[in-house]
Amino acid sequence: MASDLDTLRQLIAGGENDTVEFKLNPPRLSELADRVCGFANSIRGGKLIIGVEDKTWEIKGLANPSQAVDDLLKAARMCNPPLQYAGGSPQTIDLDGRKVVLAVVPPNDGLLYQSSGVFWLRIGTHTVPMQAAQVSEYLHRQGLLSWETWPNERATMQDLDQPRIDRYLEYISKVVGRASRARNSEDLLILQECAARLRDENTGQEILRPTNAGLLLFGQAPRYFYPQAEIVCTYYQDDSGVRRYDDRRIISGALTDQIEQAMAFLRLYTPVAARIEGFSRVEEPSIPLEVLREAVVNAIVHRDYSLKGEAIRIFYYSDRVEIHNPGLLMPGLTIEDLKAGRTRSKPRNPVMASILRDMPGSYMERVGTGIPFMLNVMHHYGLPTPEFNQHGEFVVTLWNNLQRKSNISGSSSVVPARPVSSSNFQSEQPVKELEQKERIVLPENAGAIRVLNPSPDMPIVAVPEEREQRLRLALEHVRKNGFITNKHYQQLTGVSENTATRDLEILVAQGSLVKSGKGPSRRYGL
Repeated sequence: MASDLDTLRQLIAGGENDTVEFKLNPPRLSELADRVCGFANSIRGGKLIIGVEDKTWEIKGLANPSQAVDDLLKAARMCNPPLQYAGGSPQTIDLDGRKVVLAVVPPNDGLLYQSSGVFWLRIGTHTVPMQAAQVSEYLHRQGLLSWETWPNERATMQDLDQPRIDRYLEYISKVVGRASRARNSEDLLILQECAARLRDENTGQEILRPTNAGLLLFGQAPRYFYPQAEIVCTYYQDDSGVRRYDDRRIISGALTDQIEQAMAFLRLYTPVAARIEGFSRVEEPSIPLEVLREAVVNAIVHRDYSLKGEAIRIFYYSDRVEIHNPGLLMPGLTIEDLKAGRTRSKPRNPVMASILRDMPGSYMERVGTGIPFMLNVMHHYGLPTPEFNQHGEFVVTLWNNLQRKSNISGSSSVVPARPVSSSNFQSEQPVKELEQKERIVLPENAGAIRVLNPSPDMPIVAVPEEREQRLRLALEHVRKNGFITNKHYQQLTGVSENTATRDLEILVAQGSLVKSGKGPSRRYGL
């Protein structure tokens, strides 16, 4: 109980943010309903603490806490649909002789809540009405709207890569065992929901447009239409990202090209342990490549492409690989159930999943069973159990075990990965192959890779040991919670606000973190 009280004190000391709000006394019921509704529509939920001054964060307590509990329960019933607090009811807590009421609103459960006829959302320290775009984003996130099958009215069929479509037609006819019943490629694309017929409002004539899925799967340059449809790969030689990255590449192009290019990057930096079995030399990557491939494919198929400004991010550290995927699991799915094999995952983009399964390369061989597959393969090789987390996005962490492999006396050696010269990449130009010595060949028409090696202009900051320890704490906090704020950093390290700002800006300057928002609500994330 003492630890719970300490946690609550720390929560109050951290001040208001997007998941915490203070009220000295309960406001009128309609306003209270708006507040809890805003938390209920948030990915992370929130905590409403009554009995605390919102400007000074001073704990003043309540003269009638039971009335505050009753008001909170009434406000929850005023929401549409009615919401449930975590634990069933708000709690009355005694803090140093002063009673406060804590109401915990769970993370969003897939429903869209409204109060007073308005969909509310907690943003920063304010509860605001959701805009049409935010409602649309929410519905996409919950899988209630199909973004992938929407026609793109800015694109034409000439934006598709016909040879790529022809290869798919030829391959799928072999898979099915007979030619497609579609008369031509356009009919096939319509059948596969990669194209749709629209009626021109001016002429009344039908126009064939590629859908979002069609452009991502068969487009010549999908990035022109979807800047967010890319993968950012970053390589660090350390295990934390405290120091500046050593290599960063932004991968775009059709989805199959993105998969192949991301795998080329991962193979490039994955050390290989070699052992002798009989007269043969057996090589084992520090992380099995089939697991890395499965994680990349899952990220591409399950990501929420409706989120603008969000990209898949791959971080390669000395001891692990992290794959950050925009979007969360579909409603009704939990990480625990997927890991235990009690349920199969549901792809957010079933059209893309189906076509990738039928393309040359069989990218979706394990539809719905990717997580158990990764767990089983890592266990087979005696590697640490993969971690799966959701902090506003879905994160897969794959740990290597190089120390164990390198300590097998007389029977193994580690072949370190070697970076490829960035001169082999031309900014925004198609990439056909890496250096021959690496034996990594990318497909023709492979889209674009932008190489962002640390430039001479990027500031090199000498980080004292004490500051480095603080930065490590910050990065660990981000990995556990998804982001960090200046206030969080101050609480974590005990430094002043100005020092916190300088430290966090160092991580931004060297590419370890990115910042979003302004003022006290500014966030720093990966």
